Amino acid sequence: DIKKFNPKIIHYVPGRTIKSFMILKALAYFNNAKTIMSAFHPEIASVPKSAITLLNPDLILTQSNEIKDRFNNLGCRIKFLPNGADTEKFMPISQKDKEKLREKYGIDKEKFVILHVGHLIKVRNLQIFNRMQGGDNQVIIIVSSHRKMNSKLYESLKTSGCIIWRGNFKNIEEIYALSDCYVFPVLEGYSISMPLSVLEAMACNLPVITTKFEGLTTFFNEGEGLVFAEHEEELLSLIDNIKKGNTGVKNRDKVLPYSWENIGKRLVRIYEEMTS
Repeated sequence: DIKKFNPKIIHYVPGRTIKSFMILKALAYFNNAKTIMSAFHPEIASVPKSAITLLNPDLILTQSNEIKDRFNNLGCRIKFLPNGADTEKFMPISQKDKEKLREKYGIDKEKFVILHVGHLIKVRNLQIFNRMQGGDNQVIIIVSSHRKMNSKLYESLKTSGCIIWRGNFKNIEEIYALSDCYVFPVLEGYSISMPLSVLEAMACNLPVITTKFEGLTTFFNEGEGLVFAEHEEELLSLIDNIKKGNTGVKNRDKVLPYSWENIGKRLVRIYEEMTS
């Protein structure tokens, strides 16, 4: 089908392993097309040097300086391409609308709602929410139904009082909007370099506490509602700081240049450069 279509560019998106490089190289063999690999997960750094040299695509897109330096040293052509957010779907709302959404979903209007969206697996460090839950804090975790979750972790979080909703939410922007803070405690190496849920929370102008990921620290400055935590205890103390006052949060302003529309335009320019 690809040979019949005769593309100018073959862009392989889920690039993480040596298998991805092999597939892309094989596809390019049957077409006179330029090849692009998206390398947005740190795991790709473990691909053997010899394989990269042999299977090197025409361009690698990344969000990590570590991957950029490693692949540059092997003679690969690299460009940065950040992830984006749907800034029309994910938006701030008024306090009145927030209260209506809490009533809709049965969430106490007086609680300080801490949100996390992602896979419920142990290596993502989600057990820390057991320590955040309680008092006037209410933790809500949205779990994808596409991946098997850790049953022990699930029971532990439920027992502590965390609300866990599993499945695909058509209007997930409402869950962001009813929340007071977004926390992304995942350890480096267990997520893509620029986590999408963090960008969506920023688009809603929520205060965001996150562990450091190169895709975030490369494109965003800390402050004005965005905080990078160094360790677990800091994650906990930062919650208290945010609860004292959310004034000065400008996360939406930070993420607006990274709307999917703008990211799409960047990618089109890259394609045009590759084929000119």
